Formats: sequence, structure tokens, C-alpha cells
Amino acid sequence: MARKPPSLFAVAITSGAIVIFVAWTLMFLFVPRLERSDLADVAAPLDPASGPAQLAAAFALLTWPGVVYAGMLGIALWAIRHRLRNLSAALVLAVVIGWGGEIGVKLLVRRDRPAQALDLLTAYGYSYPSGHLVAMVAFVILMGATLTVTRQSRQVRLGWAFGGSAIVLAVGFDRWLLSANYVSDLVGGVLFGVIAASLALIAADVRVIPQFIISASSLTRVQPPAPADSGQPLRCAVIYNPVKVTDWATFRRHVEYELRTRGWERPLWLETTQDDPGREMTARAVAERVDLVLAAGGDGTIRVVCSGLADSGIPFGLIPAGTGNLLAKNVGIPLDEREALRVAFEGVDRPIDVVRIVADDNEDQADHFMVMAGIGIDAVIMQSTNTELKRAVGSAAYFVAAARNANHPALHTTIQVDDQPVIRRRAHVLVIGNVGFLQANIPLIPDAKPDDGLLDVLVASPRGLLDWLRLIARVLTRQRRTDNQLDRLTGRKVTIRVQEGDQYQLDGDTVGHAHKLTAEVLPGGLIIRSPR
Repeated sequence: MARKPPSLFAVAITSGAIVIFVAWTLMFLFVPRLERSDLADVAAPLDPASGPAQLAAAFALLTWPGVVYAGMLGIALWAIRHRLRNLSAALVLAVVIGWGGEIGVKLLVRRDRPAQALDLLTAYGYSYPSGHLVAMVAFVILMGATLTVTRQSRQVRLGWAFGGSAIVLAVGFDRWLLSANYVSDLVGGVLFGVIAASLALIAADVRVIPQFIISASSLTRVQPPAPADSGQPLRCAVIYNPVKVTDWATFRRHVEYELRTRGWERPLWLETTQDDPGREMTARAVAERVDLVLAAGGDGTIRVVCSGLADSGIPFGLIPAGTGNLLAKNVGIPLDEREALRVAFEGVDRPIDVVRIVADDNEDQADHFMVMAGIGIDAVIMQSTNTELKRAVGSAAYFVAAARNANHPALHTTIQVDDQPVIRRRAHVLVIGNVGFLQANIPLIPDAKPDDGLLDVLVASPRGLLDWLRLIARVLTRQRRTDNQLDRLTGRKVTIRVQEGDQYQLDGDTVGHAHKLTAEVLPGGLIIRSPR
């Protein structure tokens, strides 16, 4: 999606910190009076065996940059597992900019530590800027950003503001007491910590707006249009898969914050179950005629919700929380939970196609899909993918399952698209696509678009290992050439018959066994809230 420019507040803070840091560095290097003041303000030497010295040394070890940055990386890991990708990136960038930048400045300035500094592991190397304060200031700011992003209460955030400031002051006093740094080193450390944190937040597009700015910014916030005949506050339904939404409390705070700041009513919370992945929940949301349906889950949950919303006219906000998230990736929905919520409320309504599919002419069991359907080896791979392995290593689990099923036999098939002549193939891969890209941005059907009113069919019929390698290379390089080993077909209705019968899948979920699949596109059947 198009990225908004950073806020003027963030740019002003970062620019100001950089200017002041450069000016401060030049002052102590070239203004003798400041250097004399530094020498005069060094703390009196401590007896290494004294109690105060030992306590100060222990505190210095506890707040050593390596420990602080390790904590930040741990929070980054937590954030990525909770779908807060931008926040995770900001934490990692703060470590890189803070630690790497501090080392770079020290090597450039080459200022020795005070002569009376205690001989400690935490007082080695050059003195300017204070690495302890660079790390701690960056940590305090990024922790504040984490509390803001996860929508913690105002009391919690205010408590951290005071507590974090106290920690920074304690670290600065500790470095001065140990004579490990001059006062100017401490000031430089604070300034560089602010720079590292601010640059990381801007680069990762994490917006942390102070409370006093929120009311002003809400005046210019883009809101989705209300129904013309409605004078009542808008209402949304939230359908979520509790297995995929790993931090329910944070997710709920995110949603309720967005609704509250926009004047919406309290939402209708609907939780999927193992027996019902979302059908009854979506039906209830449609029956209550809500103004927006949010769905948080994997591709399976999203498919079921989209199926229930087809032709309802109710806008759909997608919150990706699965392993593949293929529909989100193909229509440009951010994978970061916070950003996806922003799109759900501030994006534009975009009609996309839904595909109706019938197995073995059983109209009573007609279903829908949004991404891709397939029969044969791809469905077998989906079925045999270990759930625990997928949770641990993500999409790589599919490659493990593919290796185990590499000898799956080819299928004797006939394919007919609209009224075109029937094609007969001994095929290994049979895929009907509404969109074209798989995980890792692999272009399986690069011409497929979710809003063109057409289906795209890929039929692969390799005969040996070399044929497989050639086909894979052609797919990855987006070659559109077709032959008896690779067919690309386009139409509104597709019928596939498999002589042997085999498993078939819809959007990554193996649904059942069939000899015949009939798929037909429903143009513009779903209104999805997409990025501007």
C-alpha cells in the first residue's frame, strides 16, 4: 500500500535531536571551557571494595548495552509473533542504529575515559557517547511505543513515562558515580538514544502520537462513508479465529480503540469454533446488517467469511493472522495488524470477484473460494502439512509436505473453459486461480487479477525431473509460453474432470474428494476495504 509520509512531529523531534547532537559534539571538541568543566565535574574516585562501588558496578552490568539490546530483540520477537511487524522492525532497527551508530561515533571522536574510572568490564573503550545511555534511552522510547501500539491504558503509559525517565536518570548517575563517563558523554548518549529510536520508528512506519496531538489529528482522520439514510452510529462485527489471534487482549484493545476514536458503536464479537470456522458467525453479522465485518484469521477463516458475505453488499475488513495470508498479499492488505486495522477503517471499498465451486454436481454442497482451488497433488500437500510444524516454521512446512508427496501420480483429466474445446491431459497440477501470487511472491498465475471477472487455470503435465525443473523455472520467471506440459487458460466457467478422483482444496484447506469440479466466477461479489 502507499505509505504515508512521517508526521511533522516525528520529523521535528528527529531533526532537532540530530542538530543538537552535532552541535554538542563540536562544542566539547572545540570549546576549551566545556572540556575544563567536564574535568571538574568528574565524580570523586570510589574505593573498588566499598559497598557503593560494588552496587554501582552491579547496576552498570545489569544495564550494559548488550543486555538492554537483547531485551529489545526479545520484544521484537514477541511483536512479530503477534502480527505487529512494523513494531518488530522498529525494535530491530533501533538496536542496529543505536549500537552500530554509538560504536561509529566513538571511533570517530576517540575520547578516552576519565583517568579515575574504575577498572570494570562496563568501562572499557572510548567514552563519547555513553553507550549505556544510548541503549537505555532507545529502550525506554521503544517500550513506550510498544505500550502505545498495543493500546495500553493511559495510566500504564504515563507510569512508564515516569518510570522510564527515572531509569534513564539512574543509569546516568551510575555512570557518573563510577567515573566511567564525563557529563558531556552522558548528554551525548541521551541525544543519540533519541536519534536512534526516532529514526527506527520513522523507518518502520510506527506512528506514536502524543496524547495532546490526538484530538487535533482526529479532525483530519479519513473515515469510511456512512450510509446515506443512517443517522445512527456505525456498527461492525468482528469474526476472529482464537487459534490464529494469539494475543486476544491486544487485538481487542486495537479494535475497540479504533471504533471508539471514530464514534462507532461497540462491536459484535463473534468467535469461530473447531466445528464452525465462521459460517454461522457471518450469517449472524449479515442478518444484523452491520456496516462493516472485520475478520481475523488464516486463509481458511477468511474464505468462509467471504463466502458468507458474497453479494451482501457489506464491506469486509481483512485482518491477516494466518501463515499464508494469500488474499491479503494479493490485494495489498498490510500484514501488520495495526496497519490492517487502519486500512479496514480508512481504506476504500473495492469490489473483487468471488468464485463459486461445485464438486461432483452436488449443488446442495456448493462452496466458494477467493484465492485458488486445486485438485490432486496440491490438495494432498495441504492435507499432509503438519499443523505444529507450520506453526513453528511457517510456509516452509509446505515444502516438507511437498517433498513427502513428490511421487503423487499424475491424473487423467479433461478440462473445459466456457465453450472452448475440451483439453485432455495427464496432469500433475490443476489449479484454478482468482489471484496469481503464492507465498514469497511466487507468480504461479501472474495474469490473474481478483477484479477482472475471469478465472485463470494452470495445468502442468511434466513427465520427468527435467520437465519439473523447466516448469518451475518458467513459473518463477513469469514466462507465458504454453505447450503440452504447461497450459494457461482463461474464462468465466471452468469444468475439470478427473478419471481417478482425488482430494481437492479451496484456499489451502483440503475440503474433500471429487471426480469433477465446476467453478464459476461471480464478478464483484465481495466488497473489500482496501488501501487508498
